[in-house]
Amino acid sequence: MLHFWSCLPNRRSPAMTVCPRPSIARLILMLFARFAKDFHPFPIRCLFLLLAFLQVQPLFAGEFDYLHEHPGKMSATVTGSHIQLKKGEAAPYKRNFERLRDLLAKQPVFKAPRGVDIVGYFRPNDYQPKTNKVPIPGFGYLRFHFFFNDHKTGKPVHFCCPTDEMSVYINDPEKGLEACTVPGSPTRVFCAPTQLEELAGFPVYRFNGMDAIVLSRSKVPVWIPLTREEYVKAWLATWQKQAADSPAMDTITPQILRNHQAALDAMTPEERRMQARQLDWDPFQPTLAPVGSSEGRALMKVNPAWFDPKLPRSAFQLITITFSYSGTVKDDAPGPTEFGDIAPFRVWQALRESDWQTIRGALTDK
Repeated sequence: MLHFWSCLPNRRSPAMTVCPRPSIARLILMLFARFAKDFHPFPIRCLFLLLAFLQVQPLFAGEFDYLHEHPGKMSATVTGSHIQLKKGEAAPYKRNFERLRDLLAKQPVFKAPRGVDIVGYFRPNDYQPKTNKVPIPGFGYLRFHFFFNDHKTGKPVHFCCPTDEMSVYINDPEKGLEACTVPGSPTRVFCAPTQLEELAGFPVYRFNGMDAIVLSRSKVPVWIPLTREEYVKAWLATWQKQAADSPAMDTITPQILRNHQAALDAMTPEERRMQARQLDWDPFQPTLAPVGSSEGRALMKVNPAWFDPKLPRSAFQLITITFSYSGTVKDDAPGPTEFGDIAPFRVWQALRESDWQTIRGALTDK
């Protein structure tokens, strides 16, 4: 039997890469096959048989003739208005978005995309801050739709629903990095990402299979370490609430509280200020790596002083762009994925081949 994800030579055109991708039915079938041996209620068996029937549809219904060199285009709409924004804020905010879009559009991957259409939009966040003393947050997406040959019409079309994309976050330090759950923390906590390099002086990070570049007007760090003291106090607050809601017969929660308080009391002032590193889960003790250890994941929080309060709210002071890939792109040998998909490579090129020194011009003071 042919593997679900194997690639085939194209009988009609050897220059084309033909790679079958599983249909939704096949994907569900794979999941059911994984668990069917342990779960056999009659309705589930019936559904399994139905999906098995769907699976035998002709293989070529799920394949793609990728058109790597087909000329594409970039288009992205911009919206600046929002019910919570004043007209004097919305107009310059929209202009800043248009400037960012236009600077990106001049880059090689966007100016003359090959094998993909790049489609997206930019607009203010749906939920705006209650205070008007912070910059206006916004976001956008640029999705890379790969081209393939439609077997029915013989014409090139682009794939409708890609996951290869750039996510753009404006003035929003709570987006773009991997969140780490710390119950009881008054601020959002992030896992420190791995920095790969710098492009035009801006850091490039990698986490969860994605890359991210962070553009900032200021040299003030956007994220700062979460201290060991803050970490333990956050968990103490969580367990104190749990203890207040627990019945009198609960003897475990009070013990956990005592252990966390004892750990905090045992810390020296220097240890309290050290960056917290989250280690393996232990319900009875603080889940911290030992002092001086490089184990676990370093934790960070948003620096409340990350922006310049003297600038207007519409100014773009922080731009975080993440790059998501549906397939593996090798940094040392970049190109189409092993399945022939060109879109992940085009996203990779958008990061690696764009002039970020020029794009930094989207960081404004207006």
